[in-house]
Amino acid sequence: MKAKYLIIGILIGCGLGYFGTKISQKPGVAHSVTAAKDTAKPENWEWPENLDALKAAPDNHKVVYEDANVRVLAVLLDGKKSEPIHTHKFKSIMWIAKPIVPCQINNYKKGGNGNLVKSDSMVIKEMPVDIGQLIGPEGPTSITNLGSENGIAYRVEFKREFAK
Repeated sequence: MKAKYLIIGILIGCGLGYFGTKISQKPGVAHSVTAAKDTAKPENWEWPENLDALKAAPDNHKVVYEDANVRVLAVLLDGKKSEPIHTHKFKSIMWIAKPIVPCQINNYKKGGNGNLVKSDSMVIKEMPVDIGQLIGPEGPTSITNLGSENGIAYRVEFKREFAK
């Protein structure tokens, strides 16, 4: 009998929690956001500042807006071009306005002599358009536009962690 009430209580609690979350996330409902940590950069970030996208690949990354909390980048890549190896140390949302397809994404790691060596690569034949995607911090990477059309994306980098 006690197990029956326990299970019913858990089910009711889960249902209330689920629907309460859905109601609080309705569009048009204001949510307050306050800073909780000083940085969203991973604590074990091992890559040097000269690999930051703005320094390593300035022709491909342009600042649209920046303050103490966020950095918004326009990411541009011409047809048949490659961007230099670079990093993104902050968690971000990427929004692709004009996809580059096909493209090749190359990831790098430290080699035995400290130089960067390609660790893996993949070809993307389709990309979602007009959809924001949450992306964690990215180590050394580069993208090659295998198509002839120029690509445009926007990246909102979160310099600070936020608590709801």
